[in-house]
Amino acid sequence: MGGARPERIYVTGADGMLGQALIRALGEDPRTAHWPVHGVSLVDFDIADGRALSRSVAEFRPTVVVHLAACAIVDTCEADPRLAMRVNVEGTRNVAQESRRAGARMVYLSSDYVFDGLATPEHGYTEQDLPNPVSVYGLTKVAGERITSLVPDSLIVRTSWLFGGADERVDNVLAAVRSAERGEPAPLVSDQYSLPTGTRDLAEALVHLLCLPEPPGGTVHIGNGGRASWFDVGLELQSLLKDDEGPALAPTPIPMADCGFVGARPVDSTLNTDRLRSLGHSMTTWRESLRTYLRTLGIGTATTDGKGNA
Repeated sequence: MGGARPERIYVTGADGMLGQALIRALGEDPRTAHWPVHGVSLVDFDIADGRALSRSVAEFRPTVVVHLAACAIVDTCEADPRLAMRVNVEGTRNVAQESRRAGARMVYLSSDYVFDGLATPEHGYTEQDLPNPVSVYGLTKVAGERITSLVPDSLIVRTSWLFGGADERVDNVLAAVRSAERGEPAPLVSDQYSLPTGTRDLAEALVHLLCLPEPPGGTVHIGNGGRASWFDVGLELQSLLKDDEGPALAPTPIPMADCGFVGARPVDSTLNTDRLRSLGHSMTTWRESLRTYLRTLGIGTATTDGKGNA
């Protein structure tokens, strides 16, 4: 991977916010712009349909399979564990089987929710810390990790709290932006912590790993710098969204206990990203990633350089 010959990259979950960002990053990076990339999503077939997946993979003949497809809404998984198992475990088993059959490396996207967040190490969870999930979603991601580890030279990427998409139903930052545009204060959890992570930055980190001459195996944690709550992110948004009429509405802090969540969440699932830095890639802070995302939306003071220039 990352050698003289171009890789052939097969991406599941290609229509998700990370899938779109990854395919865009692969096309924009001069190291990978010539690599054939094939993305599939639920509109093409269900990854739990082993025959459909097998036909698709065999036709494209990938050298790397990046598995992003998942049922990632925590409460949906808790309310419907059969769905979570079918997509996150059976689907991942199918992807792993086809990766092995194709002789392709498998890159699997996992989550900070594999940890319980009850006794978080001072500098965040490392790749060596033992998972202990507190939700069905977390359990299925651990299962996916173990399935992936059976594929030779596989890579497990854990990340956290993604933002940067186009669907406010699954993007807390975009939902807060739209609330501000409607003149409504965004309710944001104030007592849960992790690393908010922009999909653009995560995608660029994945491209870096794909281009390394000696491909890493095992597990790598990827997240923007800076531990925060979603309420902290909302406060930063407030300062960036101000306009000539004054500051945006302040977010409303909500404790997790008052959110009515069906599935449990880790209180502090901050990831340690030292291994990523040792592999030659440093992530910017979530605050800078937030500014970049707002520039893509064309809103707020983040669209200027601080001197009034666009």
